[in-house]
Amino acid sequence: MKLSQFNIKSILLGIGIGIIVTATASMIYLAGRDPMENLTEEQIIKQAEMYGMVKQEILVDDISP
Repeated sequence: MKLSQFNIKSILLGIGIGIIVTATASMIYLAGRDPMENLTEEQIIKQAEMYGMVKQEILVDDISP
């Protein structure tokens, strides 16, 4: 088959379907990733403190007379 026998609408439809399939596969792949995997321990502690979490040693110091 020669390229002149293909209809331009068919080529555009094939490209569009390919883009949609690729985007869907990419979203499925990225949905399974852990968003916290690149955080350091300091960043995790900083975020935990923002949400009101405290360290155990702070609680023990507050209870001591």
